[in-house]
Amino acid sequence: MAITTARTGSALNIKFHTGRNVEGKPTYKTKSFRNVRTDAPTQSLYEVVLKLKDLQQHPIIKVTREDESLLNTKSQQQ
Repeated sequence: MAITTARTGSALNIKFHTGRNVEGKPTYKTKSFRNVRTDAPTQSLYEVVLKLKDLQQHPIIKVTREDESLLNTKSQQQ
């Protein structure tokens, strides 16, 4: 049985180091940008992050892209 995938959603997540708590442990905050074009190239998203970086108060720790896909069998497509 052949399985196909169709990307249905995408989000860009940026994790920031926001400081330390009273115990001295690092604190983080994540900003999510939903409804990213599913066909947006990864390079383009990274370039956006680089431009946003200079506008941020806190340093960026991690950048992730979340993609959601629908799995279909050939019989489901008919």
